[in-house]
Amino acid sequence: MIQNKIELKLLKILDLLHDQKVRLIEEKPVLYSSLADIHTRVEVIYDSIKTSKGRDFTPKGVMIPTNKTRTGVGQ
Repeated sequence: MIQNKIELKLLKILDLLHDQKVRLIEEKPVLYSSLADIHTRVEVIYDSIKTSKGRDFTPKGVMIPTNKTRTGVGQ
């Protein structure tokens, strides 16, 4: 669930960055407010990742359970 939300937010940021790149190519001015909006969105995603400590995700979005206790022979 968290992985899907983060993925959607990152896709939106990529879309915003693409729009700004197109503006640069067309030699239109890039507004500071649009860059600040992208920066704010990245901070929100960073904070949500930071608060979900203890959860590890693989690139495919599968949650890996973490075992903090060491069990077994030879560890």
